[in-house]
This record gives sequence, structure tokens and C-alpha cells, in this order.
Amino acid sequence: MTRQIRLLTRLSLYGMFGLNEFRHTRDVRKKRRYYLFGILWAFLIVMLAGYVCALSYGFITMGMGRIVPAALSVSVSLLIFFFTIFKAGPVLFDRKAYEKQIAMPVTVRAIIVSRFLSMYITSMLLGFLVMLPGMAVCGVLENPGVTFWIYGIAAGIFLPLLPLTLASILGALIAGISSRWRRKNLISIVLTIGFACVIMIGSMRMSTMEESRLLAMMEQMAAQLEGQIQSTYPPAMWIADAMVRGEAVKLALFLAVSLGSFLLFLEILRHFYVNICMLLGAREAKGNYRMEVLRKKSVLRTMVERELRHYFSSTIYVTNTLIGEIAMLILAIAVLVMDTEALETILGIPGAVSRMLPLLMGFLPVVLPLTACSISMEGKQWWMLQTLPVTEKDVIRSKVVTKLLVSLPFYLVSEVLLFVALRPKGTDAICLLAVPAAYIVFGARAGLAVNCRFPLFDWENEVRVVKQSASTMLTMLVCMASMLIPAVVLLVCPDIPAAVVYAVTTVLLAAAVWGMDRKTVLP
Repeated sequence: MTRQIRLLTRLSLYGMFGLNEFRHTRDVRKKRRYYLFGILWAFLIVMLAGYVCALSYGFITMGMGRIVPAALSVSVSLLIFFFTIFKAGPVLFDRKAYEKQIAMPVTVRAIIVSRFLSMYITSMLLGFLVMLPGMAVCGVLENPGVTFWIYGIAAGIFLPLLPLTLASILGALIAGISSRWRRKNLISIVLTIGFACVIMIGSMRMSTMEESRLLAMMEQMAAQLEGQIQSTYPPAMWIADAMVRGEAVKLALFLAVSLGSFLLFLEILRHFYVNICMLLGAREAKGNYRMEVLRKKSVLRTMVERELRHYFSSTIYVTNTLIGEIAMLILAIAVLVMDTEALETILGIPGAVSRMLPLLMGFLPVVLPLTACSISMEGKQWWMLQTLPVTEKDVIRSKVVTKLLVSLPFYLVSEVLLFVALRPKGTDAICLLAVPAAYIVFGARAGLAVNCRFPLFDWENEVRVVKQSASTMLTMLVCMASMLIPAVVLLVCPDIPAAVVYAVTTVLLAAAVWGMDRKTVLP
């Protein structure tokens, strides 16, 4: 079975990253796209390493060097857990891939393990990208022993297992519960987003508690922070004790819990895996169809309804692209119920409420707009859309309007909450309304423009399109740059009125949308 797992895992990873196409394609344009994608990943890795080094250096200079491994372990575990919740269901319970693989001479256990390993390998790479820079800073400033590096590397190898297992359990529960309902995708979307909201709200509450106890932490060195990590995620402290104090027993305990939980989950899932895959792929058909009155609709309305059905038919598509709108709503609720200073402390941005709130409200819903992969999500059926009697403008407008319709309820509710909480007047009210609206339109148009330039049609799993495509990464960077430039101006130049910065930003965003409308061409 080991050979089966190895081959299936390699096949899954090659498909996930497009390695086969990169190795064998003779298309120069596709080669360039992969090189560009590699440059983007290198840029993000450098940014992540710099942030981790700065964080580790700050802990060490405050005399908290011994908790750096614990803090890094908690950070890695939270990242893996959060991102795995969104893709555990589609990756583990991909019915189409299962039907292809089960026809081969492989076992169900090999299929499950290979899919879990594909997520594990990517998560392990992420873990080392976080752990190694922090360990390097500790190695330079703290001069730890050899066991620090040995135990640290061993812990880094097995660190993703526990959060992956926990997230996969939640993904399996969501998939199992939703499979018994008629509206499977809707139930799965609601449950997944619900778990994500709980995690985000819990993180905000933890941040409030940490800041309120900051002085006590400084006076008592790292005692309270150690206690908090111990109470919330004990395995992180086991790793820290093994790396800093050389306690091999703690490392053995961590490895036993991680491996034991994975093997137990694997054994339990094996008994229900086939049923869940089949139920998720089942479709309910009615036999009482009757021809009624035909209704004529406009081209735009028909195309928008098609896009909405396509959008809400994919759990991974909705949960990853709707999280920004949910974060915008949570921020508006936080402004309504929390003290301004406490909220700015949590966000870590001075003047986040008084000066930068319109910018934050505009950026969150365009972190990953659904248009960034709306064309790629057509997949191998893209040619069918091209055969319809519609123009390119109809297709483009329908996808942009779909994004606006999805964001509109969150935008309206958030604005009402903010106006109740802040009661802005004059230019402040105009900025609070206009800037988020301008960013939502810009994000929808920018995502579509990038996706037209970097489409991906030959995918096997939606995770590759939504989370790992070049279009998604480029759109995130474009939207982030559009937010960072005015943010830097607001922070560095406090004498410039915020209304002036927002007016210029809105005009530039409108100009960018106008330019993309004129030059965007469908692939």
C-alpha cells in the first residue's frame, strides 16, 4: 500500500501545482506564467520571513526568547487550521477524483492517506517558512545547543499533523452533515463560514485580553503569555520545552499526540468515506416536472442568474471569496460594540477607526474577489459560454454584477452599523460611503481583468483555481497595493486631510475601472 500512497500523492501534488504541464508544455506563454507565479511566491516568502524575523527579534529583546518556539508553533497551527477548514472537504471528498482513482488497483485507505498527505506536505512547507526564520534569529541571538535545532526540525516536520487532523475532522463533519440535506452546498457553506466567524471573533477576543495584560506580561517576563499558550494550545509549549530546555519527553509526547490523532482519524474516516463521497455527489431529481408559462428575460439578467447558480454551487468558491465580506461585517459590528482605542489596539493600526476606517472597509471585501477566478471556474466548459449568442461585454458585465450583488447586502448592513456607531457628518459620511463602494467595484473589475490575462481551464480540483492560481495571487497583490499606497500616505503624512486622500483614491480607482472596461478582452 505504501507504493499506492506514494504514487497517488505525487499525482495529487503534480495536479495541485501544475508541475506536469510546466515540465512538458512547449507553450512559451504558459512557461512565462509559471515563472511569474514563482516570482510572486518568492516575493511573498521573503515578506513572510521578514515579518517572522522581526517578531522573533522583538520577543528576544523583551526577554521572552524562550517562548519564541511556542509563539511560532501557535501561529503555524492557526494558519494551517484556518486554511485547511476551507479546503478539507473539497480535497478529501472529491467525488470525481475518487471515481477515477477507485477504478485503479488501489485501496480506500491509500486514497484517503494520499489526499491527506498532499495537504500535509503543503502545510509542512508553510510551517518551515515560518519556523526556520524564527529559529535562525534565536540561533544568532540566543546561541542555543544542538538539541534546539534537532528538536526544532523534528517538531516542524510533524507540526502540521494535529491542526490538519482537527481541521479535517471539522471538514468531515461539515461534509457528513451537509450530505444528508437536500441543499448540500448551502448547508456546507453556512457551516464552514460559521466556523470561520467563530475563529475570527475568538482571535479578536484573545487579542483584547493580551493587550489588556501587556503591562503585567512585561513585568512578569513571559509567565502570563506562557500560561495563555499552555491553556489554549498545550502542544506549542511541549515544542518550546523540547527545543529550549532539551526535554525529549515533551517532544515524544507531541509526536505521540500528533501521530495518534491522525491514525485514529484515518481509521474512523475509512468506514464512512465512500458513503460521504457518494452522498455529496448525489442529485435529487423530481418526476413531477410540468411545462408552465415561459418568461422572457434580458440577456444581462439571464447571465447574472447563471453566474449566481454557478457561484453558490461550489462550497470552496463561496467560502474563500466571501470571507472578506464577512470580515467587513465583523469589523462594523466591532466598531459598534467596542471601544475605539481597544479596537485600534487589536488591529495594530493607529487611527484605524478615526482616520483609516473607510480604507479598511473598502479593502476587506476585495481581498479575494470572486471575479479573480470566475472565468477559470468555467473550466473545460468555457467553450460552451462562447457559443451562446452573447457579446464579450455581456459576459464581463454579468460577472462584475454578480460580484456586486454578492457584496451589496454586506456593504449595506455594515454601513448602517457604522453610521449608527459613529454618526459621521459631511465629508466623513461621504468618505465612509464612497470609498468602500469604489473599492468593491475596482476589486470586481481588477479580478476579472487579471483572470482574463491568466486563465486556468485544465484543472481537476477547484482548490487549485480558487487558492493556488496565478490569477488569485496577482489579484490579491493588486488589491493590496491599491490599499497600501493611500494607507502609507495617511500614516506618514498626518497633516494631509483624510478626505483629500480618499477623494484622490476614489478618482484613481474610477479611472482604473474605466481603463479596464476599455481594454479587457476575454481569453
